[in-house]
Amino acid sequence: MLYKFFRIFLFRFRPEFIHNLIFGVLPFFKFLFPLLRPFYSFNDLTNDFTVNGLRFRNRLGIAAGLDKNGELIEFWDTAGFSHIEVGTVTPLPQPGNPKPRLFRLVKDKGIINRMGFNNKGAEHIKKKILKAKKRTRKDFVIGVNIGKNKQTLLENAFEDYAKCLDTLYEAGDYFTINISSPNTEGLRELQGRKFLKDLLFEIIMKRNEIMKARNLPEKNIFLKIAPDLTDEEIKSIYEDSVYYGLNGIIATNTTITRDGLKTSIEQEGGLSGKPLKAMSDAVLKKLSELNRGKKDFILIGAGGVFSASDYKDKMLYGADLVQIYTGLIYEGFGIAKKILK
Repeated sequence: MLYKFFRIFLFRFRPEFIHNLIFGVLPFFKFLFPLLRPFYSFNDLTNDFTVNGLRFRNRLGIAAGLDKNGELIEFWDTAGFSHIEVGTVTPLPQPGNPKPRLFRLVKDKGIINRMGFNNKGAEHIKKKILKAKKRTRKDFVIGVNIGKNKQTLLENAFEDYAKCLDTLYEAGDYFTINISSPNTEGLRELQGRKFLKDLLFEIIMKRNEIMKARNLPEKNIFLKIAPDLTDEEIKSIYEDSVYYGLNGIIATNTTITRDGLKTSIEQEGGLSGKPLKAMSDAVLKKLSELNRGKKDFILIGAGGVFSASDYKDKMLYGADLVQIYTGLIYEGFGIAKKILK
């Protein structure tokens, strides 16, 4: 309730300004984070989950896009989440798309973004993650969402994903291949069979190469897909993901549709929040039907989670883990405890 009152003030300013302000100020108070844990955390050991040796202390985490550069990893641990997905990370730093590029749809409890993979690059983020791991609890999972630089041709996209894996493999606990953002021109074409099979094969081979060369353990690799897919496309992507040895799929990224909005807005970019929920739920349900009986291939639900009811929907539709982003913007930092409790 207190946050919703404070939100009135925050929402008077441009979204990216507030985002940068919070991410700029909070790191100065890292010494206080351990003291905040009793207020945010909710520990229920019956709610943990393990996939391929990687244990999540609960099933709720932060989706990629919120903490692109790993600036607040310690805070997400404090706030009661089981994991954070940093990124999207590209091999080289890039500024992203021109501003303004982030828009609130308050009547719809949604956000439109066309950020364009703005991040400080793989080398910088590797250092941030390794430094944060010295201060987070041992059971806090740090995933890395990886993508390609804007100028990299689709035909050469694998090279960027491989560079990210090579640089970040020791730092990340798992990796997510982002081929579904609508904000990098042409990126979603990688979901089609023209590119997907070769891309997945090469990424898995790169992981195996890193493991062998450095004597490191196997790390989970997930694929994040768009909500704007036909049932046939979902089936094809699922079959290829299983065949090439991925560990799971995240459903879903943002949508380019604008159906049923209360807010009148003409801005390009991916739409997240409440308007995305029905679409992402539908993709999750379809994947769950295809995945029936397969316990070693997991599904992660993302899109439109604002409450315990939304969280339960994802679980009922087949999610093993759930991620949030826009829900946190509208509901505040206490959302994890509210949902899990």
